[in-house]
Amino acid sequence: MSTHHGWSGAPALRVAVQLPSSARAGVVLCPPLGQEGVIAYRTLRLLADRLEARGLASVRYDPSGRGDAGTDDAPDAQVRSARHAATVLRRSGVDRVAFLGLASAALVAAAAADDADALVVWDAPASGRAWLRKQRALASITIGGDRVVGGAESLVGIDVTPSEADELAALALLPRTAPTVAFVRPGATPPRPFGPVDTVEAPGTAELLDGTSMHARIPGATVDRVVEWVDGWAPAAAEPTVPPALAEVLDVDERVSERIVRIGPEALFAVETVSAAQDEDAPVVVLHNGAAEHRVGAADYQVGLARALARDGARVVRVDRRGTGESTAVREDERSYLFAQEWIDDQRAVVAAMRAPSEQLVVVGMCAGAWLAGRSAEEHPRLVVEISPNDYRRTAAAPGSYADGLRAVDSPSPLRRRVRERYNALVPERVREWIARRDRAGGVVGHVRPLVEHGTDVVVVAAPDDVALFERLGGRRAVRRWGGRLSVVEVADGDHSLFSPVMREAVVAEVRARVAATFPSRSVRAR
Repeated sequence: MSTHHGWSGAPALRVAVQLPSSARAGVVLCPPLGQEGVIAYRTLRLLADRLEARGLASVRYDPSGRGDAGTDDAPDAQVRSARHAATVLRRSGVDRVAFLGLASAALVAAAAADDADALVVWDAPASGRAWLRKQRALASITIGGDRVVGGAESLVGIDVTPSEADELAALALLPRTAPTVAFVRPGATPPRPFGPVDTVEAPGTAELLDGTSMHARIPGATVDRVVEWVDGWAPAAAEPTVPPALAEVLDVDERVSERIVRIGPEALFAVETVSAAQDEDAPVVVLHNGAAEHRVGAADYQVGLARALARDGARVVRVDRRGTGESTAVREDERSYLFAQEWIDDQRAVVAAMRAPSEQLVVVGMCAGAWLAGRSAEEHPRLVVEISPNDYRRTAAAPGSYADGLRAVDSPSPLRRRVRERYNALVPERVREWIARRDRAGGVVGHVRPLVEHGTDVVVVAAPDDVALFERLGGRRAVRRWGGRLSVVEVADGDHSLFSPVMREAVVAEVRARVAATFPSRSVRAR
């Protein structure tokens, strides 16, 4: 597959353009908003691959102001970015364009498409207002009432200003005359305001979107149905394409810039953030996201953290580990590498590629990334920050086994349900907790020991539930033993997933403060 990565426009979009040598048409793959976009990332990549195999170009992108794109506070950035993505395709020699929107992105795709463009919506909400109402209800349950900080409202995985919320609420699906199709969940119908429209059932949509990223499964059959519809719409004749003119470096501001790098034998996709004021011996910070999610973090917090650390004088890399984001080929039956040895190997490759002496190295990870940061003892980092850790196993899991176990717990067979009920009735709670601790292969003491005995300072930043787990699994004993090297910061109003703005602000502030304190002579903030 021939994918061109870079930035385009002002404010800049981060784009991935897939171009066959000649294309019959092109598709703008609009990313869903917030956590939906994180969950669907690999599905959209697979869709782009299968379109290219049919001689169809595509562009995936981060809208300006989101993800790896340039900063942008304008409320119309979503629709404007989709239209600019179409311009990137047309400048590459693709005349016929379709817009495709999955879930919330269906509203963006419908608003961006002109009368001459085809439109594909998949699991579209009834309206922008209906989507916003549902997201606010979900955020109230997931985050709680304190969701507005600095004038921005936190939904699940996305912060919106009042003006952007108004802009999104105004989006609507209206009747069209150009070729249009709605892919819907089995038994569902398209939103009523859309009017009569071709309708195709999309099995597997719930399994993709209705859980967490760890539960999500790529609906290969529905991806093929989408590709077939676009293939049938596209003209028979293909026209030669030309590589798009994309910027290789994003100037975030006058001091900070970013570039895409490929790392190690697996050619892992990563974004490196640096500052013009950076010393040669600046601290090097490796950021690991949680779960099987790509490099941007909840509500893009890792992007903001990387850019803030670079302004402080650090060199920062955010990486897609194997099976996440842009790294490694996508398969509909791919196995997650959660807690697997492959991710430990990826971390070693990243550290080696950054060529950072151990006394300059910092590893920061969230959730599964926190576990991975804790496996960095052989790299001898000066500082490790574990955000929301909830697993302390020392023995790596087999690829796919963790996600399989989650699905089995969440959707047990009748036999498994009976066995679980019997087990809970007969086995005392204290014994069940001991078994859970044993399954985590040694608890906090075994997890921390290799780091602190190599001279690494370890900081745990967590919400109350994760702190409680830390203590249950031996955390207090570990702090008593290594208090000079191990510290715990509890965020009283925080949450595990960092959807809460309070938690994200605390995490960013704590990481920046710890890096500055660890490297006082190399920090721009200290000067």
